[in-house]
Amino acid sequence: MNCSELFSRYKHYFLLLSIFIGSVLLFVVASMLHTDFDKIMSVVSYLTWHNLFEFSSILVCFGVFVVAYYTYEQTRNYRSLFLASVFLCIGIIDFFHTLSFKGMPDFFINNTSANRATTLWIASRLLGALGLVIVSHLPFQMVTKIKKQFFLLISLVICSGIFIMVTYYPALIPPMYIEDSGLTPLKINLEYIIVALFALTMVKFILGYQKTKQSSDILFAGAMLLNIFSEFAFISYGSVYDIYNYIGHVYKVISFFIIFRIIFIHDVQIPYFELYKARNQLKQHADNLDKMVEQRTLELKRMNEKLLEDLEYARDIQKSMLPLRLPDEPEVGFDARYFPAERVSGDFYNVFRLDERNIGIYIGDVSGHGVSAAMLTVFINQTIKTVWGEEEGNTNIFKPSDVLNNLYKSFNKTNFKEEVYIVLLYGVLNLDTKAFTYASAGMNVQPLVLEAQSGEVKELGIKGFPICKFMEFYSGDYKDHNIQLNSGDRILFYTDGLLEAENREGEIFSQARLSRILEKSKEQDGAALSEIIIREVFSFIEYKEFKDDLTFVIMQVK
Repeated sequence: MNCSELFSRYKHYFLLLSIFIGSVLLFVVASMLHTDFDKIMSVVSYLTWHNLFEFSSILVCFGVFVVAYYTYEQTRNYRSLFLASVFLCIGIIDFFHTLSFKGMPDFFINNTSANRATTLWIASRLLGALGLVIVSHLPFQMVTKIKKQFFLLISLVICSGIFIMVTYYPALIPPMYIEDSGLTPLKINLEYIIVALFALTMVKFILGYQKTKQSSDILFAGAMLLNIFSEFAFISYGSVYDIYNYIGHVYKVISFFIIFRIIFIHDVQIPYFELYKARNQLKQHADNLDKMVEQRTLELKRMNEKLLEDLEYARDIQKSMLPLRLPDEPEVGFDARYFPAERVSGDFYNVFRLDERNIGIYIGDVSGHGVSAAMLTVFINQTIKTVWGEEEGNTNIFKPSDVLNNLYKSFNKTNFKEEVYIVLLYGVLNLDTKAFTYASAGMNVQPLVLEAQSGEVKELGIKGFPICKFMEFYSGDYKDHNIQLNSGDRILFYTDGLLEAENREGEIFSQARLSRILEKSKEQDGAALSEIIIREVFSFIEYKEFKDDLTFVIMQVK
């Protein structure tokens, strides 16, 4: 391990060692300049320096208290709050000590003796040393329900009690300083006790640093080391104006500033740094979020474009399954209209030749809309076609009921979901007899027959079970129905989207309205009738979009 790595690893211990060496050197220099100091430092000058040192340390004490006390609601750090109370006591008693110092103006009583100031001093140091020992043993993140005002009140009571006793009842306390004799043995012994308490606190903080690696613990230990040297200086002075008393205050002020820095950094600076860091991180996240949103928007746009392309492709496929040209025979003609509510539709229809004299037709609707419904129409188209076939050149024409039965069985063999279903009507028209045979699989609207001779509009009776996943409970059992058509008769096949077309007032187009249109247009052929129906529907909905697919086929017997 090189010197750089060694220093980086043990830099905090090197800091503690530097404080020790600096403190020793200051003590040595003081011993060398002891005689010269008395010559150059007058009592007035000393009092000026003494006041400067004391008020500096007092301000630091109050600063420690204010920072920890008024950030307690945010930090909830009981250790800092207790330390704040200790320093408030130190600051108040040091304030009394400063104003009671020998040579200062009268403060409640005459300042003719150094004993009161010395007693207040030893009380402050002893109280501070005991408080710091307790602080060093408190958990770093200890939480308490005690209100902070309690600590303030206790501190004021303790300080007031000490000042009253020292000022007005000095006989109750043994003297700490005797004029012309110097420090008493009690004061010196108390200083050694204070040194021991500071040493214990220093060791505790060093041990705490070894566990937590928090730099604040080693700085606290450094402050305690300075306090130890401060106490040794106060043990060594013979006069309250000599150099040892002077450097004792220097040690004290430096140690207090270190403690203030620890409290300020922990309770004020670090939270602000963390807030600043969090704000920068939020800004970075916001910038990244803008980029991510822009990127995701582009991706969604591309996906949407791809989806629209797929929908257009699906629509083209679906349209390709619709008949390009409807049969137009001398006996019968057809006309159809198809309006999907979306790009793809759930409606379907077809008109096709079965053989030379039979024409098949089917129309229906699947559950739902959109792509899923469109895929079902593909299934219908492919499955119905499979029931047609040729055997030895002869076309097999299945009855409508057989077509639906086969479709029902095929559907129940698929993996479609149980809630999916299909309704449709399938029929066959014989061109020779003009008989129309049909079967219904749950068709939910009645085809309308416009009779040429009477001009009446009649419903084509339909019954049947929808194509769905229900074979386990019901076999289907579709039935054929027949109707004899005459020349000029027309049948309108349609899905429920025609009847349920809705205007802006919420009124639906309805079968009654459709029947009236047919009655009024009985002279029109299939193509003209289709145009009339479309015009009436669009006028009714005021040319707004359909909510459901709209499909119809008109078959006219010529």
